[in-house]
Amino acid sequence: MKKSNPPTCTENFTGIFRLTGRIVDFDSHGTPYLRLRLSHFEGDHIAGLDVDHVHVPEDIGYLDLIKVAGIRCPKNPLNLDVRLIDIHKACPAEANAQPVLNSMPRVYCPVPSSLDMLVGSVRSLSSPHLKHFIRRVIERKDRLESFLNAPASRSHHHAYPGGLLEHSVDVARNVVAMIQLNEPNMPRLLQELGFVAGLLHDIGKTYTYDSKGKPNLAWRLCDHHALTLEACAFGLAYLDRHEPELAITLRHIWTSASPGARYGTQPANTLARYVRDADGQSAMAHRQKSVFQGIRHGLVKKGKELFWSPAV
Repeated sequence: MKKSNPPTCTENFTGIFRLTGRIVDFDSHGTPYLRLRLSHFEGDHIAGLDVDHVHVPEDIGYLDLIKVAGIRCPKNPLNLDVRLIDIHKACPAEANAQPVLNSMPRVYCPVPSSLDMLVGSVRSLSSPHLKHFIRRVIERKDRLESFLNAPASRSHHHAYPGGLLEHSVDVARNVVAMIQLNEPNMPRLLQELGFVAGLLHDIGKTYTYDSKGKPNLAWRLCDHHALTLEACAFGLAYLDRHEPELAITLRHIWTSASPGARYGTQPANTLARYVRDADGQSAMAHRQKSVFQGIRHGLVKKGKELFWSPAV
């Protein structure tokens, strides 16, 4: 970008973002510059970088967490938000200092309202260890796109892009509602554990869909329930060091709460039941709503399922 025609810049700009786009563009003088899209939970910024004057580390790639510094440019012919003067990969300490889930790229979320609900709910947790656990499971660049874009199922319920996120948040919040109705004196930490168990009960599906929410080979060959433990392995290892009883409780919930006790272990606490029931209720409520869309009442058969809405 030629310095003879500088953009109008007004204030400093710093932050940590996901790199979600990078192309080489040209200014009005034909000088090449790097055009970057910087994304996080709140939105995106389009940044320009003069490759002749700013060093760009070669190891920065797509969806990497990067720390940038620059100057805001509200009015310029290149339609840039920011002119960067420094860019480097964020170190773990810098990344962990950010608010939890701040690096979730809003640009990839088909249902922003569910993302807002997710981030707000997670940030309201009082347990720092559960927050860090969720960060280690969801804020992984190999998982976050599929978590935001995947459907919850192929044709049964929440079968649309972003359905997995919507269903996961729905189940998590319903678990807490059921606890407060049935066991209002349950310790807050255990209620929060129930929220986390509900939120991540289907996280294994991020292995069965690609970044665009399309089913992949694992969808045909693997059971997503088993993949949930694999998806949470990094986070569970963290909990094993700091809250080992919470870690084993999550493992128990996810391996015993499914109908028929898929893994052969009967539920040993009510959290497992709440997660199972909240999961089924979310799926049934969404399915029933879609079946009776445009129909006031009656008996409807969809495949092998019957749905009944009485006339009232």
